[in-house]
Amino acid sequence: MKRREFLQRMGAVAPAAMVGRATPAAAGTAGTSAGASGEPRVFMYDDGRHSAPLYQFAPPLTAEDYLLTVDLLAQTGVDTLVSMVGLEGGVALYDSHVCQKWGDNMKTWGHPIFYRAARGLKQLIDDGHDPLQLLCDRCHELGLWFIAANWLSIQSGRRDDSSAGHGRKSDFSYDHPEYHVGPDSDPRAKTIDPQRFSLLYDEVREERFRVFEEILDRYPVDGVEVNLLEMMPGCKFDQSARLAPLLTEWFRRLRKAAELAQEKQNRRKRIYVRIPVYPEAWTALGFDVATWVREGLVDGLICVAGMMEAPSDQNVDFAGVRFLTRGTDCKVIFGFSDIIYRQLERATTPEMIWAAAANGYDRGADGFAIVEYHFTPNGWPWQDEDFATLRLLQRPDLLRRADKHYRVRSARRGRDTSEWVPGAHTPLPRELVEGKPFTASFYVSDDVEAAHAEGRLESANLRVRVTNVEPSLNDLRVEFNGRELPDTILDLNDVTYRLYELGAFGPYGFIYEFRLPPDQLPRRGLNTVTVTLVKKDPLLDNSLSVYDIDCPVKYREHRHFREIPFDY
Repeated sequence: MKRREFLQRMGAVAPAAMVGRATPAAAGTAGTSAGASGEPRVFMYDDGRHSAPLYQFAPPLTAEDYLLTVDLLAQTGVDTLVSMVGLEGGVALYDSHVCQKWGDNMKTWGHPIFYRAARGLKQLIDDGHDPLQLLCDRCHELGLWFIAANWLSIQSGRRDDSSAGHGRKSDFSYDHPEYHVGPDSDPRAKTIDPQRFSLLYDEVREERFRVFEEILDRYPVDGVEVNLLEMMPGCKFDQSARLAPLLTEWFRRLRKAAELAQEKQNRRKRIYVRIPVYPEAWTALGFDVATWVREGLVDGLICVAGMMEAPSDQNVDFAGVRFLTRGTDCKVIFGFSDIIYRQLERATTPEMIWAAAANGYDRGADGFAIVEYHFTPNGWPWQDEDFATLRLLQRPDLLRRADKHYRVRSARRGRDTSEWVPGAHTPLPRELVEGKPFTASFYVSDDVEAAHAEGRLESANLRVRVTNVEPSLNDLRVEFNGRELPDTILDLNDVTYRLYELGAFGPYGFIYEFRLPPDQLPRRGLNTVTVTLVKKDPLLDNSLSVYDIDCPVKYREHRHFREIPFDY
């Protein structure tokens, strides 16, 4: 089914408040829904730039222009906006009194979009509008929580390099090369910028503390999120043991600042941290998360399957994090990357997002967050399909019978599949070696067998995409949960060379699609897929690889109630 047909299948149209500008009346309804759980539950991330207005709208901007991104969230099922209010070089996207704003130290620009964004910010501030205050006020008017996110470690550089014309770095970052982490001989550091600032220096931690303290104290934010995924670790890898107690003390100071601001404003001030979900990674990064949770220094852990730009992963195990937070008030939030960069889809489909959210709740997460820089699967502003996708995310009971598209974690196309993060694992793509079975697994939160017994299961298929394979010349065996899948339920989809409107499909190969029978349906929990290249064609020198493994599950609204009752 094409994605544009999605709403027809849903049989519902997004409320008018979703499609156009939200009204105060609609905001009251949204507030009732958002506050039902008592705490933030569904988080939408936005970097404050890409999905308008700063990049997409030419100045001058009105306050209404600037708030369009917020207004799109009204009545969507998302109850919390997490907006990045700083840039990687330490400049602010609001009227800060403790650090420079974007463009403050610029004379000439080398990039038109960044020039536009800085002009828009300056013009709004000159007109008497503090962008951060605008975001807070509008979120609260719409019944949304607002969390301000910012960097902990910042990036430096030189005033004469190519990025200097972007205006994204403060004088503080330029003027102190002595604070750089510097070259690190550890092989894990090869992809990390050596010009990031080291958090071992008191001056660096103090500068960042003043920024977060100001956000908590001057603005009616509902909390802050400390970004601990980018520009990390904040030291050389062999210095992480020295960093851990310094970071913990920094969070103690931040908690005190939050408590003072909370008393002053009579508003709850939460502290979230965005971290990799794997406890074994925390030591390598210098994060003493156990102490942060035990002492109540953080209110929530936004747990991501890797560092920034990690492959999209639905199959996150929260057991280690849940054990750590057991008996505390600290929330565990599933931070989901929705980017897959496949040929026909840049972002995950609605069914993939629903599968991820359902898996997260089923495995113990308290909430769900889409953590990419901006949520734009169909561009911006959002389309009807996007609103329909978000509507279900706060309700595990509604997700239960939503169509799902389960998949094994696979690297973004054209990107390095290696990850240094301890605990992270990207199983696909994987080269097949003749005679050596390869096994991957994926988690299924649905009770598919029960749905079949009720007559509500439309279909459950298993798809294995293999590159460079010609089925008539190679012998391939696929097993699902330990049982071989027979050719009688197999459909082959030839994408070795197929032309579509923009060219040829890639990578070349075949998709092996199995229509799973009632006795081989996906089971709730972990499911395994084993692929064996029994015999390889000796005349083709190319390697064969498993590129994607998918399991789409489709439901009926009721038994005998087919999605399309007739076709003429």
